[in-house]
Amino acid sequence: MRPLLLWLTTCLTLSAAGHRIASYSPGATQTLLDLGCAEEIVMATRWCPLPKDHPAARDADVFLPDLERLLKAKPDLVILPRMANPLWAEKCKKAGLRTIILHPEARDSVRRDVTLLGEATGRTDAAKAFEFQMLAGSAAPRIKTVLVVWDGVMAGPDSYLDEPLARAALGAGLSKGAWVKFDWELLAAAKPDAVIWIQNSETNGPLEAYPEKIAEMGRIPAIKDLACVKKGHVYQAKSGSNWLPGSGLQRILPDLLKLHSELTR
Repeated sequence: MRPLLLWLTTCLTLSAAGHRIASYSPGATQTLLDLGCAEEIVMATRWCPLPKDHPAARDADVFLPDLERLLKAKPDLVILPRMANPLWAEKCKKAGLRTIILHPEARDSVRRDVTLLGEATGRTDAAKAFEFQMLAGSAAPRIKTVLVVWDGVMAGPDSYLDEPLARAALGAGLSKGAWVKFDWELLAAAKPDAVIWIQNSETNGPLEAYPEKIAEMGRIPAIKDLACVKKGHVYQAKSGSNWLPGSGLQRILPDLLKLHSELTR
């Protein structure tokens, strides 16, 4: 009987204390914050959108993983991004840590990640609410096309950005693929109604006109005659956590709806 009571006491203590989470994904960290897990995060990357005074260690690095450093944080749940090295995931599991790898890139991968994280942290109801919000309106007809350019690649209909675009009745500028290497000829052939250039940043920023890029595009023979250039529908936005694959995508919807309004005037 005593071992059983000890086991129940341990389980109740863990339940009351919550998890100790190590997140190697900035997008997942934003989702954890939105699900109400802020106090459970004990380790994160230096790019994760945590408040400056948050006590979590900021030395999680999926490209240079360190098991000793990870174990020092004493996590019981490790979250790895979709591109994580399988060998690192296996190391974490062999160390006795519950390890979750986010879903492979797909238009619905973020919603599936929210479900996964909700189940892993006991926030299933909150996760379902987010899923519902993220899907609302995405079945509307795509009226205009938008080409999102980020870090030398362009987002296609198989990328995680397709669903937030769809919620604003916008379609990906490319006809296929998830992320395609940036190419001016492909951009010219796509003839998007608008182009959004994402700037890497630690902070979020609004979608706004990008006059410098409009001027640059206006000097390129294959690009200058595109309607998006002539009408000035070229924009930029700071990435922060809002454009990353996580619940932060909810926060770009107002900007996308405003863009849709500008494109359909």
